[in-house]
Amino acid sequence: MPTIQKPEEMNYADQGEGWKVRRIAGGELFGGPAMSAFHWILEPRTRGPEIIHGNYDEMLYVIAGSGAAVVGGRRLPLEPESLLWLEPGDRCQLESGAQGLDVLQSYAPGD
Repeated sequence: MPTIQKPEEMNYADQGEGWKVRRIAGGELFGGPAMSAFHWILEPRTRGPEIIHGNYDEMLYVIAGSGAAVVGGRRLPLEPESLLWLEPGDRCQLESGAQGLDVLQSYAPGD
């Protein structure tokens, strides 16, 4: 059955200085572990927390802005509509450029 989540139904799961993350999909929203998804918003020239996800492949899709992802000591450039695929156990830290960075993070099965 199709389900629509409205922005006001999606709460910010965590935030820090210059960044915030909103959970937009997950088991508690849809009644089961189908997929988890988050919207990361980084203000200009901000470094987010390290993202660690141990059991699943993970996708990071750049919605807007630019910056970099630091994965395993490698600095990977991010720009609009680029996609970063991470394997289980990878550690990633997002850094935004001059215009900030909006990223969709998702993995399945969710939690």
